[in-house]
Amino acid sequence: MKEKALLVGIAESSLDRWRELERLEELALLARAAGADVFEKILQIRNKVDPAYLIGKGKAYEIRDICQEYGIDVVIFDRDLSPSQLRNLEKIIERKIVDRTELIMDIFAQHARTNEAKIQVELAQLLYRLPRLVGRGTLLSRLGGGIGTRGPGEKKLEVDRRKIKERISRLEKELKDIERTRELHRKHRRNIYKVTLVGYTNTGKSTIMNLLTKSSIKVEDQPFSTLDATTRILYLEGLPRRVVLSDTVGFIEDIPHHLIASFKATLGVAKEADLLLHVIDISHPRVKERIQVVRQVLQEISCKDKPLIMVFNKIDLLIEPKIIERFSEEFPNSIFISAKLEQGLMELKEEIKNFLKNLPDAERNRKPLKSL
Repeated sequence: MKEKALLVGIAESSLDRWRELERLEELALLARAAGADVFEKILQIRNKVDPAYLIGKGKAYEIRDICQEYGIDVVIFDRDLSPSQLRNLEKIIERKIVDRTELIMDIFAQHARTNEAKIQVELAQLLYRLPRLVGRGTLLSRLGGGIGTRGPGEKKLEVDRRKIKERISRLEKELKDIERTRELHRKHRRNIYKVTLVGYTNTGKSTIMNLLTKSSIKVEDQPFSTLDATTRILYLEGLPRRVVLSDTVGFIEDIPHHLIASFKATLGVAKEADLLLHVIDISHPRVKERIQVVRQVLQEISCKDKPLIMVFNKIDLLIEPKIIERFSEEFPNSIFISAKLEQGLMELKEEIKNFLKNLPDAERNRKPLKSL
């Protein structure tokens, strides 16, 4: 049975209202991906966050009454909560409280398939939950699992801090071992051109991967359906070396730093790539903000200066065709495609081939020909 969720956002002014409403829509998408049934969304306009309750004590009591009247199971906040805010809100609302970061980690936990992904998710969960353990055990036990309590780190909530820190150390060591193994594999792949897909979650990267490589990777219309880096051969004639194309986990606004740190081994395919394909949903109303989010994450994983082609997808959803003209002027040498209608894929292949053909072997992986 799905948990009934109430979503809560906070805007610091009326001007920020519409942006926060869009964030709440994204939060609803994330909540549904985690398995929740979204009951309603609440937005509070408050020029200064309450250090004790984030939303203010009065609003917390109001939310408590809503939860009691409509049988809400979990309250999900669009902001990250401090340990004290978390405890204070749970005392008043008497429901499970989950913040944005914990929700995202829960989705990661559900989608982790390989041993590496499971280790990365557990490490991120433990690092995030460690300062939040005090005062949560009784409530979580009483509520009996669900969103925010899933994943490999679930059973670690009630052990003491020392054991959790020991577990974190072991997981970090395992990830370092995985990275060393990856490095050995990289040495054997130096004679291969490497291209990597990056972008905001749900922009169509996996669909493009399937079309370019004639693969059948599972495509799901929900955030973070791809966690592990997937690599396939991309057949391009007229090149002296083979080409491999890799897909990566989708980025998102305010992606938890614990997750970025934990998934650096997986995101290593972006760091070692000769060329990045930044896939963008051109039909999204906040497309430019999402471009900036991806750029920030690339900078955080030391890929800021990687050669990059911007691939604007979903042109079939555009109501105003002149948007393509405007974006082509603002972002020169970009490619505009529709993965759904399979339009523009030949042009994309040609662009990739021309880039790799002009990439001197001696300079490969060192000299960016086009940066962000």
